[in-house]
Amino acid sequence: MSFLCTIPYHLPTMKFAKSMTAAWLLNLLLPGSGHWYWKEYAFGLFVFLITLLTMVLFVASFFVPLPAPVKVLVLGLPLVFYAFTFVDLARTVRTKRRSVSRSQRVLLIVLVVAVVYQLCVPISPLNFALRNRPEIFTLEDNRLSPLFAGGDLLKASRVSYLVNIFALDRPLLHTLPERYDVVRFKDASGGRGTGIVVGLPSENIEIIEGVVVVNGLPDFDTVPDGMFLAGDWPLTRARQFSILVATLKLGSIGRVEDVPLTDLIGKVEKLL
Repeated sequence: MSFLCTIPYHLPTMKFAKSMTAAWLLNLLLPGSGHWYWKEYAFGLFVFLITLLTMVLFVASFFVPLPAPVKVLVLGLPLVFYAFTFVDLARTVRTKRRSVSRSQRVLLIVLVVAVVYQLCVPISPLNFALRNRPEIFTLEDNRLSPLFAGGDLLKASRVSYLVNIFALDRPLLHTLPERYDVVRFKDASGGRGTGIVVGLPSENIEIIEGVVVVNGLPDFDTVPDGMFLAGDWPLTRARQFSILVATLKLGSIGRVEDVPLTDLIGKVEKLL
């Protein structure tokens, strides 16, 4: 009786262990592990090393200025190769399904290793994405109208300016915000603030009737998407490693805060 009860469980799982889906799932979680699972050990290791090198180059691209075509070439070609590995893996499974024995236990072991790799290895795509995930929040009022309205679901994208690298204690700045970017930051009280960048490091800023005066010269660059500034603010100097962010109330300047670059959370964009 117990033997009969185990048949419905074992048959589907044994079939899954030798399926294309299982091989693709392994390759998705840990590049090369699908080939390794089907005993193509050398090619599996090669796939893993290529994708590992690609992730290293991806992180390095935040700090090494490269022309767009070079970035496409350096990062795009490995991605094309990785996509090809799924095609090659399908061929491998079809060829070896009858001749190579694969068990549920081996599948489970490789699957656990693949999941641990994604969650715990700092250079893995999932681990990198979790450490650099955007902050999601709802705008409470209409102070950023007409760019954003109260109730809008927004995201503060960290990687627009900072990247969290596993070997360091804090995120590294790779790009300064541009003037008139809308940013989210940690305010002096330890809470969260959202405002528009009006001053960059070491600049002297004054706002006269909504016009930002930078180091004595008026800046007439267009504020994004119809947003406007109104009001005045006295001459203020940004520190060497800070930016000046104006918090608004329906376009009027509430205050201008000196925000250390380490307190930047990210660039604000609409999520939905």
